[in-house]
Amino acid sequence: MQEKDKKSFERSGSTRKQIRFEDELLIKIEADRSKTGEAFSEWVKDACQQKLNN
Repeated sequence: MQEKDKKSFERSGSTRKQIRFEDELLIKIEADRSKTGEAFSEWVKDACQQKLNN
């Protein structure tokens, strides 16, 4: 991965990314994560890890 300059207020070891979700998918995500109380970012990171492990 290419090195990049980070602003002083940004965390090291992580990168902020913008992503657009289709409305139907977002509704399904919100319904699923409301069962566990997970934060949205936590839910998405977990889903990504599951996809990478398959």
